[in-house]
Amino acid sequence: MRQNGTGGTPKRALAALAAAALALLGTVAAATPALAAPALGGIDPDASGSIIVHKHEHQTGSDPVSQNPDGSGTAIPTPGIGGVEFTAFPLLKDGQPVDLSDPAAWDGLDGLQAGADCTAPAGYTLGTALPAVTTAGDGSATIPVDVGVYVVCETAAPDAVVDRAAPFIVTVPFPFEGQWLTDVHVYPKNGVTSVVKTISAQQGLGLGSVVEFPVTVTIPALAAGRSFSSFDIADQLDPRLTPVPAGSGAGVGVKSITVDGTPVAPANFSVSASGQTVTVAFTPTPGLATLSTLAGKQVVVTFQATVTSIGTGVIENTAFDSVNGKRYTTNTVRSNWGDLVVEKVDATRDATLAGARFEVYAAAAPYAADCASATPTGAALQVSGESTFTTGSDGRVTVPGLFVSDSENDTKNAAQRCYVLKEITAPAGYVTPTGAAALFPVAVTTGQTAGVDITVENVQQRVPELPLTGSSGALLLSVAGGALLIAAAGTGILVSRRRTARSE
Repeated sequence: MRQNGTGGTPKRALAALAAAALALLGTVAAATPALAAPALGGIDPDASGSIIVHKHEHQTGSDPVSQNPDGSGTAIPTPGIGGVEFTAFPLLKDGQPVDLSDPAAWDGLDGLQAGADCTAPAGYTLGTALPAVTTAGDGSATIPVDVGVYVVCETAAPDAVVDRAAPFIVTVPFPFEGQWLTDVHVYPKNGVTSVVKTISAQQGLGLGSVVEFPVTVTIPALAAGRSFSSFDIADQLDPRLTPVPAGSGAGVGVKSITVDGTPVAPANFSVSASGQTVTVAFTPTPGLATLSTLAGKQVVVTFQATVTSIGTGVIENTAFDSVNGKRYTTNTVRSNWGDLVVEKVDATRDATLAGARFEVYAAAAPYAADCASATPTGAALQVSGESTFTTGSDGRVTVPGLFVSDSENDTKNAAQRCYVLKEITAPAGYVTPTGAAALFPVAVTTGQTAGVDITVENVQQRVPELPLTGSSGALLLSVAGGALLIAAAGTGILVSRRRTARSE
């Protein structure tokens, strides 16, 4: 609805009123060219109108797009922000709504600004709040109003909003290009951020390996004249994780810090660790000053920690960032680990055997549906600094921690992973298998094993046969001995007879 006409108000006074009204709406279009004084008429104090809010992210770059209070102009290129609440308050003078039909009332509005904490300017008070409105997905919301002067405040916003819009004052109607606008479009801006955590594809597979957690934060755009007072990114590590020493990266528990893929110079940040919390804090100079020029780009901090125990097997982690004192928490990521319990037994007597030595290898197809045909790949794994595992007096040995899966890579949160166990030394007196016979595929599941994951049998060594007595073997020896005696006796008789014949 628009109000037009020619009234009895002096032209000079009306021009001054229009200029004062235009000064009220700096949030409408900062780059709007100077406007000619409108041809004003009488204002209907009983007219109704609206304040139409368009909530978008701050624009970046040196040539931002402007829109006009009548809703015309180039479309704003930055995304609209839904879920932002705005509340309008009538501006009161001496306890009464400002009377826009009074030229003196307009004179007092020139350069008027609301307080940063949604308070009235000096000499004014706020009336009862109108019903709050919330922006839709495109960032728009409409506040129905009567003729008057209003302070509009952003009273709630989603967590992603870093830089809330400053409170502003708007008149209804509003003079624009020779017309009175009763439906006034306003364009308060916000700086928004996002923070996301993930896990790098796992390299080391045994307990004692390092897990890497990249955390990505979008640098918000701030309103002109505003700056970052703080910009921290932190990871509160699970107690089963130990931050990697500073010498292995950008600082204790931190592998690297980049902005838009480029490493950040050390002068821009500091790294500290307190208990399980590792924090990267950008320095006031040059860190925060530099970030304010990089709106929309992404800071990636890669935290790193050593897995020192598995407990239940599921290691969960979240990170957070704090921008200008407001904290934003990431999604939760999981790294899943399990142990491997091996039992060594005698193949014939089912007795457990101490002293068998094993190695563990990654499987070439770790997430096969059936681990029975798994084949080894790579070198023997290191688990807690050990590469061989020996059965104890109960015939068992536990490989204390092997990687199973995580929530971000490959088969997400897979319940098991294939490994290959290799026997390298059998207990004394038993045969050490060789070749394929020494390899035992096994599935490792998340968590600690209640019983035994795999049982490996050994057979006894073959040894030389002992001489036997008291059996058919002894009888054969006796018979053979008797035959020799008979043969010897026969030979003696034959010799004796020959000798007798010669003597005759």
